[in-house]
Amino acid sequence: MSAPLPAELKEFMRKLAREAVREVMIEMLGGVQPNTPDQWIDLEDAWEKLGYPSYSALYKTVQSGLFREGKEVRDRRKPGAKNAKWQINIELANKRLMQAGEKRSRR
Repeated sequence: MSAPLPAELKEFMRKLAREAVREVMIEMLGGVQPNTPDQWIDLEDAWEKLGYPSYSALYKTVQSGLFREGKEVRDRRKPGAKNAKWQINIELANKRLMQAGEKRSRR
C-alpha cells in the first residue's frame, strides 16, 4: 500500500488533469473555446440556422411570443426608432424549440 499524497500534490495533480482534459476538448471542438459567450445574431441571418423556411416565418414566430423577449430574443432598435431590430440567441432558441409544447412557459 502506498502512503497518502500531501494535499498540495493532490491539488496540483487535479489542476494538471483538468488542463489536459480542457486542451483535448478544445482540439475536439476544432479549436473553439468551450466557454464562448452567448451569440446574438440578427433575425435576417438566423432563420436558416434555426430551420425556418423564410425570414418572415421566423418573424411571425417571434411576434407570436414563442421566443421570450429578454431571454431568446431581444430588441436592439435605436432610440426613437419605430421598427424593432430583433436579435436572437441561437443556442437558447434551439433549446426552446426542443422543449415539448406543454412544458414551455411564458416566463
